[in-house]
Amino acid sequence: MFRDPVFLTWVRRLFLLTLFVALSLMHQPSAWIDTLDGEVPGRVDVVSDEFDARGPVDEAFVEQVFQAICQAGIRNPTIVMRQAILETGWFRSPFLMTRNNLFAFRRGNYLRFDHFEHSVQFYKAWQDRNMPKEVPDYYLFLDQIQYGSPDYTSHIKNISWNRNC
Repeated sequence: MFRDPVFLTWVRRLFLLTLFVALSLMHQPSAWIDTLDGEVPGRVDVVSDEFDARGPVDEAFVEQVFQAICQAGIRNPTIVMRQAILETGWFRSPFLMTRNNLFAFRRGNYLRFDHFEHSVQFYKAWQDRNMPKEVPDYYLFLDQIQYGSPDYTSHIKNISWNRNC
């Protein structure tokens, strides 16, 4: 029988990885299904189409989202609106809009909401939980908590949305 310690270590690691994948699949199969979205994995054209934001901007919907952000009492509504615009490509991303997820919230997989306003309410609850009462610079706050990619706030600052509630 083969008793090489390096070989046995790799066999153990492979077994644990297989066990982890099997348990993950049993515990939350929807995460795997959401990732594939019923499409064949490895087809770049399918995945890129899913994130592609083309076509005209629905100005009425943009206004509706901003009003929902204002009515929810979200602090720094202009910046938060810019976040929604960035995440969804001006609300044209099929991937996030079919999930009504304006801010690309995830818990392993992307969250789904029944209505886009539920996504706004989720952001408000997130902000209430995670943000101190006094934040002089919301961009700095987002950087400090590492919200998004390392250059996330620079992208937000480049969005041309300057309205206030």
